[in-house]
Amino acid sequence: MPPFAPMPPFAPAPAGPTVGTVRNNGCDEGAVCSGRTGISQSGGYTFCCKESCGDCSVSTSQQDDTLTATCTCSSYQAFLSSVAVAASKNPMASSALFPVFLLLFGCSAIFASLGFGLGCAQSSTAVRLPENLLG
Repeated sequence: MPPFAPMPPFAPAPAGPTVGTVRNNGCDEGAVCSGRTGISQSGGYTFCCKESCGDCSVSTSQQDDTLTATCTCSSYQAFLSSVAVAASKNPMASSALFPVFLLLFGCSAIFASLGFGLGCAQSSTAVRLPENLLG
């Protein structure tokens, strides 16, 4: 069987749509991303997770001329740092919420103890097989 002829070279790919609008949802952008993990490049733009975020995912999409970048931080440390930032901006709000959390914790402990005392946590009925099931 004779070998096939080599394939002709491909024509250059047409240029994609240009970016007109960039929507950035929680990402750092540009030169600050060098050396970081979780980098995404799209449409000539570079996006990465914020430095305070431990575990992060970067997602980019483009529809027509709008490029959207979204960074989602999933680490517990980032959650705690965002709580700390919110508390530093309004310390009265965080101190006012402490009694509410204490009350909710106390109520849940009382309801849990009542449930165990009433036998809600344990089932008092047993499964019984029918006597004449197998003959």
